[in-house]
Amino acid sequence: MLKRPVTLLITAAAAVSSVRLPVVNAESDNEFTDSGISYTEQVGTIINPGAGYTTTVWANCAPGNTPVFSPKGSLALFFIDIGKFSSGANGTTDEDGTYTPGKDYDLDETFFASWRQTLENCRQNGCMVGLRFRYDANGKDDPEPASFDQVLAHIAQIKESGLLEDYKDIIALVESGFVGKWGEQHGGKYTSVEYKSKLLDALLEAVPETIHVTVRTPDTFAVWAGHKRSELADQEIWKAAESSSDPVDKRILSKRVGMYNDGYMGSNSDLGTYADRERETEWLSSVAEETYYGGEFSGNIEFAQQYDTYLPENALSEMYKTHLSYINGNIFQLYKNYTFGEEYDIEGVDNSAYYGQNVFQFIRDHLGYRFVLRNSELTANVSQGGNLKLRFSIENTGFANPIPHTQGYIILEKDGIYVKSPVDLDCHNWRSCTTTDIELTMKLPDTIRTGSWNVYLKETMGGYSDELAEMPLRSIRFANEGVWNNALGADLLGTVNISASSSNGTDNYFRQVTENDVSEGSDEYLNACTSVVIDGAGSFSGEWTEDMKLAEKDDLSISVRADEQYLYVMSKMPEGAAAPVYNISLKNNGEKYWLYYASNGFIYFDHESHDGCDCKWNGNTVEFRLPLETFGLSSGSTITDLRVFLQDSGNDWKLMGDITAKEYTVDPSLSVYTAEKDVKLKEGEELRLNVKTPVKNAQYQWLRDGVEIGEQTSETLSISSAAPDDSGLYSVRVTYEDIVDEFPIAAVVVKANAKTALKGDANCDDEVNMADAVLIMQAVSNPDKYNLSAQGELNADIDGSGVTNKDALIIQQFKLGLIETLTAAE
Repeated sequence: MLKRPVTLLITAAAAVSSVRLPVVNAESDNEFTDSGISYTEQVGTIINPGAGYTTTVWANCAPGNTPVFSPKGSLALFFIDIGKFSSGANGTTDEDGTYTPGKDYDLDETFFASWRQTLENCRQNGCMVGLRFRYDANGKDDPEPASFDQVLAHIAQIKESGLLEDYKDIIALVESGFVGKWGEQHGGKYTSVEYKSKLLDALLEAVPETIHVTVRTPDTFAVWAGHKRSELADQEIWKAAESSSDPVDKRILSKRVGMYNDGYMGSNSDLGTYADRERETEWLSSVAEETYYGGEFSGNIEFAQQYDTYLPENALSEMYKTHLSYINGNIFQLYKNYTFGEEYDIEGVDNSAYYGQNVFQFIRDHLGYRFVLRNSELTANVSQGGNLKLRFSIENTGFANPIPHTQGYIILEKDGIYVKSPVDLDCHNWRSCTTTDIELTMKLPDTIRTGSWNVYLKETMGGYSDELAEMPLRSIRFANEGVWNNALGADLLGTVNISASSSNGTDNYFRQVTENDVSEGSDEYLNACTSVVIDGAGSFSGEWTEDMKLAEKDDLSISVRADEQYLYVMSKMPEGAAAPVYNISLKNNGEKYWLYYASNGFIYFDHESHDGCDCKWNGNTVEFRLPLETFGLSSGSTITDLRVFLQDSGNDWKLMGDITAKEYTVDPSLSVYTAEKDVKLKEGEELRLNVKTPVKNAQYQWLRDGVEIGEQTSETLSISSAAPDDSGLYSVRVTYEDIVDEFPIAAVVVKANAKTALKGDANCDDEVNMADAVLIMQAVSNPDKYNLSAQGELNADIDGSGVTNKDALIIQQFKLGLIETLTAAE
């Protein structure tokens, strides 16, 4: 019977805290070893999600006609012109300049359907998104609808459509916009601070809480929050707000409201943005740690030069102070004439790597956040089922921290096979000008295969697709040389050697270990070799192999592979082009296709649409992705004259490299990502195996040791009560159209007689260790959440008086060697 004596709970918990033993068997090597990684920051632009240069899209929408966009970039900022729905913008102007208002319209179904498709494209392209709805894109006075109620009605429509809710994972911010010229909230009917405060209220109601809303000027925030503009820098007001018990206190919401500045560095007031720059940037210094601050340089450097605000000695310190996250790409070019040096150093951050670089480059590379791994140690030798301990330090040298929250993963990778497990690690809290020290402990599966595994940290913003080819999307990259794995979208922390364990445990999962807790087991074994990452590099072993090479001459070559959707081409080309243009052409049934990508972003295709095509190059490697359907291809199609050539448009279009493969027959392999793993089960446990593939409408057949298993014909194999006869190598045969592939999934061993009682073995894994002590304490303190099985409760009752925290204490004493044995329970 389960008992809950509170005094014993305190005693046992204190004992666990003081001992701090790993929740593993005794075979783990707990000595930390330096990773050998270079901790020096490398100079260069790193594209990280939700920050940096924005990809700005001016979208003109009209009743019945809203276009669809498919941008790429770390932060796609859409200026959504809805003036054609507003009487203040869709009317007519006579020759004498007299304006006759038009008609107000509600936003229509075409508008919302098109924006759903655009946001879906952004999700697939790896973008985070910012939105500004506005009634004017041309600087027109009073572009708004006839009444402010119609403005509010448009906002209500946007909320009711569910558009923002359905894409809140990738929408980082909404600029309050709407009213005034260009949505910059001046020169309009409803641009008084009182109207702008009401507009902010409506947007905060319409926009999901995870999305930040930004205002154009600080006075809007002040009035909305119920304070004078001059009080914004009074920290006591905000401290009082934070401690308020009123859940609707607007001041508490202040950390969700940021600012967009479209007059950035344009004058000493940023073209009227600030009334008191010192006090109002002090306010931004506080709120922009949690919410967005960004915008665009004014663009008129001659006017800005009348003031000293823009000078590096003033601008750089303010960029750090206000946590500047994004800019639209028009940084003043004159910053290239200034050299960054120690005279521009900011307290608390090491920017010495940029000494000697120009200030333009420094600003470009430090927009938002920039993480440098300054130390990384780990337990280099761990046995199966043991604890992998990680201890590392991250310095944020960027102006800001990531504003949207992130999800962390620890990934172990060996020979293209990797296993990832979520961890409670959110880099939103890695503040600018701060070094964060982190310690993580991961309990390894008892069944993980032995050998040398690379250990990676993956931090993802806005989630990512199940498709391995899209796994790097919205993942955060460190500014260290040699740590980034583009196929995984993860940063290397070091290497661990996993050795065989003498125990015979049946824990098949990774688990994060905290001081008094162990996470639920959660991981996936995946095979990176089944996909191609278009990044202009060999992303992992097996992406491009010798048997894929079709042609080779001198230092040039062409390699080809295909899956059910795409043809992939990798070519080795010369380096050194000033403005490279990478061309690919091929013939299919006598019809020629020609596609090229220029370094200035221009793409040419001699057929209708190049949607789905992609090309990336780096050094001497270029990779293309070509949708089979776009090129009229399918399994068995024969391509002739597959040619890749490189021209230099910066040098009279000189031909730099040219190679042709005469013939290739499309022989696609299905994309199945699930990797083979070892599974050990106790007799009577459930066996569930899944196959992960992006292929739609495929057919499945599961096999054991090559023999088909009855009715197991779905993506998931399930056996409700495993028996020793269920042991074997499980595979799945996947059929799609005329492509058939078979994939090994798991080597399963079901242990007979695994139900033998073992005193102290609360989790029934045939071992006694600290995991059992922790489980007992959890079950005693919270039996509704943590349940012992009938066998586990029998095992846990060591002294025969019912399960209490005393049993957990006895297990600790046993692990410390204070008592000699724990024997089988009766």
